[in-house]
Amino acid sequence: MKKLTICLIAIFITGIFSSCDKDNDPAPTPIAPILKNVLFPNANDVMPGRPATIRGKGFDPSDKVFIEDDKGITPVELISVNDENMVIMIPKEAGGTYIVTIERAGKQTTLDGELVVPFVIVLEDVVMPTTPFLAGATVNIDGKGFEAGDKIQLTASFYPEGKVIEVAANANATGLSFTVPATAYGINNLIVTRGPERKTILGTIGIQVNPGDEVGGGVVYYTDNSKLHGYIANKTNTGSPTEPYGPAVAQSLAAGTSKDLGAGKTNTSKLVAKMVGWRGSFSTWANRKAAFELCDELSVTVNGDTYTDWFLPSQQELVELFKAHPVLAAHGASLPPNNYWTSSEGDGDAAGWSAWYVNFYESVNLVSWNVDKEGWLIGVRAVRSF
Repeated sequence: MKKLTICLIAIFITGIFSSCDKDNDPAPTPIAPILKNVLFPNANDVMPGRPATIRGKGFDPSDKVFIEDDKGITPVELISVNDENMVIMIPKEAGGTYIVTIERAGKQTTLDGELVVPFVIVLEDVVMPTTPFLAGATVNIDGKGFEAGDKIQLTASFYPEGKVIEVAANANATGLSFTVPATAYGINNLIVTRGPERKTILGTIGIQVNPGDEVGGGVVYYTDNSKLHGYIANKTNTGSPTEPYGPAVAQSLAAGTSKDLGAGKTNTSKLVAKMVGWRGSFSTWANRKAAFELCDELSVTVNGDTYTDWFLPSQQELVELFKAHPVLAAHGASLPPNNYWTSSEGDGDAAGWSAWYVNFYESVNLVSWNVDKEGWLIGVRAVRSF
């Protein structure tokens, strides 16, 4: 009985000292957050001023979140956390590539990967106009999020490379408006810009033109019914009044051109490609330029813009030019009396050795036929399309 009492006392005393030892243990040392399976959102899923989700495991509601770029470190709001991800609020002024750091109890972990925020302007309820405009008209775009100082940019595939038409805009709480510039034509991409970097694509607008309008490096001579697509003639002829078409080759070597409206640009590309082989086979063409090459290599600069997408028109495209020659004459782009080459090769057995022309000696009567590519020496007028 005495031994048992001693044992119990010993156990009791040991427990007291053990308890005291636990009370004196130092607090746990914080460690950097351990985060796994981190996956950043695609740039298309991130917008300034909107929530963004970063997937991963190990996030905590107490975490502090920071984004950093070459401009500095910015704290961001942590909206929510669950077992699969965290949701943060992207600052409205954010844009570019950021590293993300998580801080917990004074310790930090930098996430693997990068958060990419597009330099966009966040807009809501945007309604684009659907009817076309003329130069000088006012375009009104409904929407929320536009700000004073925003500008409009117009671009198109048929403008010279790199050309951007920028105009001032008027913004208010319900939308934005601007005036269509005189140099714009056809279907244009519309972009709103803010400052040196931020921009958002709004959509497209149509800007109508008429035969006789001087845009695009020359004079418009034909449009379709929408007045948004058509052809522009260079103001002067290309080359001399006595240019050969090109080598008169066998039918089997024809480029496969068309007489149709809309075919001239493709015709010219086919002929230029064929000329590489033709020139190697016909020594007389070693140092000569074909009519279609003169157009393809043409460069015209008007008001600081350089146009290089000229081509030799197809038969039907040149027929339309013949119909419009009084309009061209009124704008300093008359065609001197001559026959003019088209980019359309002859039909059938004549496909290789002949090409179509249009007679501009006539003032009213339309005369067009196919003639020998090398035997005839006539005029060239380049056009471009939009």
